[in-house]
Amino acid sequence: LFDPFGVEQIEDIGDDVSKEKSNDSNAEALSIASVSTKDTAMSGSAPPSPSSHINATISDSVSGDERDVGHEHSLPQDPGSSMKEPLVHLDVALALNEDLTCEYKKSKLSTLSVEGTLQVRVKITQQGEYSPQPQAPIPFFLVFQDHFSHIKSLQENKKFVEHLTPEEGVEEREFIYCVSVPREEEFYPIVRYKCCSALRPVPIRVQSRVRAQGNSCRVALQISSNPQNPSELAQLTIIMSVPTGILGETLRCNPPGGVWNDERKVVLWCVSELGGGEKFQLQALFDIDATVLGEEGNLVEKIEFPVLARCQCSGFQLSAVAFEVTDMPDMYPAEVSKSLIRRFRVSHKEK
Repeated sequence: LFDPFGVEQIEDIGDDVSKEKSNDSNAEALSIASVSTKDTAMSGSAPPSPSSHINATISDSVSGDERDVGHEHSLPQDPGSSMKEPLVHLDVALALNEDLTCEYKKSKLSTLSVEGTLQVRVKITQQGEYSPQPQAPIPFFLVFQDHFSHIKSLQENKKFVEHLTPEEGVEEREFIYCVSVPREEEFYPIVRYKCCSALRPVPIRVQSRVRAQGNSCRVALQISSNPQNPSELAQLTIIMSVPTGILGETLRCNPPGGVWNDERKVVLWCVSELGGGEKFQLQALFDIDATVLGEEGNLVEKIEFPVLARCQCSGFQLSAVAFEVTDMPDMYPAEVSKSLIRRFRVSHKEK
């Protein structure tokens, strides 16, 4: 099946995303560390409306010599009809994926980044008695809204996108793009972005403790879900590296479920989901190599068990970006509808 997000999947994690219609799509999805990213209907706050600057942009884009945006073509006209209303309908499906990557050292944040990708798929249908299929893509306007200033940098795919934002639009954090994608009904990446350091969501927390007793080493892990998460974290994968001197093949787990990978020297646990505020606790017991036991010094200070936790949350996002789509009425009039698929993924490393 085609992955609408077009990004590499993490191990044992699928692409179960939920589709939200346009009346939900402009929800104020604030940082999970402080505010829930539930839809507008649940939060009771109205989403910001698109900037009026798009009208001037539309006029500029189609006046004079009419700049080339995509493929030039004329909409079919019904002979003997003035076609007062557009015959073309654009079904614009947006797919938003955000990735949080963070690293902690001894429970202190070392690095954190949030990056996003927006993809689009367009289905074109004709209305009325005269309805031959158009032979070329029909361009439309996309308004990328960043009213909470979460975005540090934006990069559009120039193969399908033309940046048309006027100066005042940049000041109001509304970026206008003319989008023209092929009609194969597939998703195409159109915009990538990086978020600023002020956005610091914390969907999960990883804690570990190591104890050595006799010829055994015990590792206690706890994965906690933030109570303010908008929904459950799905397909949680925990990967713990086992250092040299620890006999991984002697692994005993409580509760059972950890799988030792001798080639990669890691232990893998998989959890279907973790609700808001829930905790997943486990203990792993290993035997210690006799050569390590004979060394001087504190054994616990010498050995480390780095942990990587990965999960995803469908139907929500980490930043507060929003999107609007509209036709180009003076050049390519059409009815436009929009749907939005959202999800975020987390890669949390603890050393």
